[in-house]
Amino acid sequence: MEFNPKTQKIKCPFCDSEFDVKDYVANHNSNSEGVSAEDAGTQNQTTDENNQPLYVYSCGSCGGEILATESLGSLKCPFCSNNIVVKEKFDGQFKPDFIIPFKHTREDAMNAYKGYVKSKKLLPKVFFDENHIDELKGVYVPFWLYNATENYRGSFDATKVRTWTDSDYRYTETSYYAVDRAGSEQFEWVPVDGSKEMPDDLMESLEPFDRSAMVPFNMGYLAGFFANKYNVSAEEDRGRAIDRMRTSTTNDFRRTISGYSTLTPRSENISSSEESVKYALYPVYLLNTSWEGNNYLFAMNGQTGKFVGNLPFSMKQALKYYFPIAGIVTVIAFILFSIFA
Repeated sequence: MEFNPKTQKIKCPFCDSEFDVKDYVANHNSNSEGVSAEDAGTQNQTTDENNQPLYVYSCGSCGGEILATESLGSLKCPFCSNNIVVKEKFDGQFKPDFIIPFKHTREDAMNAYKGYVKSKKLLPKVFFDENHIDELKGVYVPFWLYNATENYRGSFDATKVRTWTDSDYRYTETSYYAVDRAGSEQFEWVPVDGSKEMPDDLMESLEPFDRSAMVPFNMGYLAGFFANKYNVSAEEDRGRAIDRMRTSTTNDFRRTISGYSTLTPRSENISSSEESVKYALYPVYLLNTSWEGNNYLFAMNGQTGKFVGNLPFSMKQALKYYFPIAGIVTVIAFILFSIFA
């Protein structure tokens, strides 16, 4: 059984029957809590490419041994293709409050990748043809959602400058002002990813997620997808969330001050109150590619379809596209200058 992003139901891959998620009972790997690959004496690798220790899990369907990181709680058995949810990863303190289900499919992600790459004019011409796609997977990424009230107080020195002239002199009048601002802003569901494996800048680039589609957590949504439990605590991530809130608060209050020639902050103080946090899983497609010995990571928001990634740069393509344009602009500017000078 797998979750179908298009119908938002659980689908049987054999008879195509579909069921509501609430009626789904996950095939838990409940008898296996995971054993360190090193302790298990496995002949395979004991760490992943990020040097994270691997654990051995037993498939609840065929009994095959599966290697995965400790934080991976939803996976697919490589032997029988059974979708496995490690129940212990999403129970008790690890149970998410909410989940945003996938809205897009793997095919959508692949098409988005192709369109994204083809639209970039400064790529080496051979990148699309020679770039090898190593892996494309849908992952539920753990996010902490922070609520808080930011209390702001700021004082500024401001000036207004007025100039005028008469037949003899040019006059400048400078008026000085003390400007104060105070108030508060409430923030809800500010997201910060709780996974060590996910690059923070990449996850922030995928925002925003539409919270109106967020539903109470149900393991049925994990069927057919990978899912990580958090390995960065809410307290560890709190600083990033508060920094985002305080930056927004500062900018918002500063934007209320206008009409002055200059504005210089004298003091700004922000404190947080009424803090709370929730735990949710957000849908992300990750696509790893390799080209000329370098790895490139792309990601797509599994709900909105927003696509981001890093790409190589071709100076040859830049010269091809932008130098002719610069030349044309220069010629036009010269002609206009000659006409109106």
